[in-house]
Amino acid sequence: MKKTLIVVVLAVALTLSFAATASATAAKTWNADYDYYSWGSAAGSVNSTATLLSSIGTNPSNPGVHANYQTTTAKCGICHSVHRAKADGVKLLNASVATCGGCHAAGTGTVTTKLVSWQSGGPHGSGTLTSCLNRTCHVSSPHGANGSDYKIVAAKLLSSRADTGLATAASVSASSGITTDDLNADVASTWTEATRSAVRTGYTCNQDGCHVQTLLAVVKKGYSEVREGVYGSDNMYAKTGHMSSAVATSGAGSYVAVTGCVSCHDQTDDGVTSGYTFPHSETAYGTSDNTSGRAYLWMTRASYAGAADTTGLASSLEKAMDGTCLKCHRDSTGLLGIGLDH
Repeated sequence: MKKTLIVVVLAVALTLSFAATASATAAKTWNADYDYYSWGSAAGSVNSTATLLSSIGTNPSNPGVHANYQTTTAKCGICHSVHRAKADGVKLLNASVATCGGCHAAGTGTVTTKLVSWQSGGPHGSGTLTSCLNRTCHVSSPHGANGSDYKIVAAKLLSSRADTGLATAASVSASSGITTDDLNADVASTWTEATRSAVRTGYTCNQDGCHVQTLLAVVKKGYSEVREGVYGSDNMYAKTGHMSSAVATSGAGSYVAVTGCVSCHDQTDDGVTSGYTFPHSETAYGTSDNTSGRAYLWMTRASYAGAADTTGLASSLEKAMDGTCLKCHRDSTGLLGIGLDH
């Protein structure tokens, strides 16, 4: 009798607890109008004209499924729902969406438009939906645990692996052009979004075992960092790279502005919302720029600035001309630039 009474009391307490939590939120995690909320849903009923869920919270400048888990939002309910969870689910998540791929795999019906397409081949491994959790780019928790200490990096759920390099650059901000304030700034930063993207991605890719030999994101002209000459060797050199904020200037031998990583890694993919294959897809998911076997570092080729881009295996002539570089370093007439007499 006592055991039965205890069970009943606990059940009532849990029910009241859930009810109190739901009543405290501006938008409940469930109502009769929605199976699942999306970020385009308005708080309350399906016909409500209230504020969209994506902008509700204490930090509307950084909305999305991976941010703003406050009790005044319905963000938890976007993924978790006691009414829609299934017996084979985990933590009130349906088994089919309990991994990164459940929401972000191209070609699936999800609550997000941020889709990527892992395909076979390429320099980054097998490219399966579980690969996101087996690499050191993104953190494994959608809530951001163990993410970067810097806001513009953590906002993309990138890991802290870039933090050491960023801290080094910020410690010499006068020469690097990278400051802690810029790394933690909102969108209204002294940097363009292209520079923010190039820095966060460049330093994330500059991990041991990946592109540690190269400095990928240079904000201020002339900045360099000491890197290995040959991977695994003891030969160290001061190395620089492409300026992530550079404007086109013939004086520097550049005829096309650098606006970020996709200035070079510019193959496109119909299955990715951004349009660019870089950095997630290995072989183009859609029909555009589709190559056989791999994405050739996600780069297109051209013989000079403004010439038609080509992808995949280039002709022997284009290989000799190194069309990946010449599409920026020869002018639109093809008469001035690298390898030509001035």
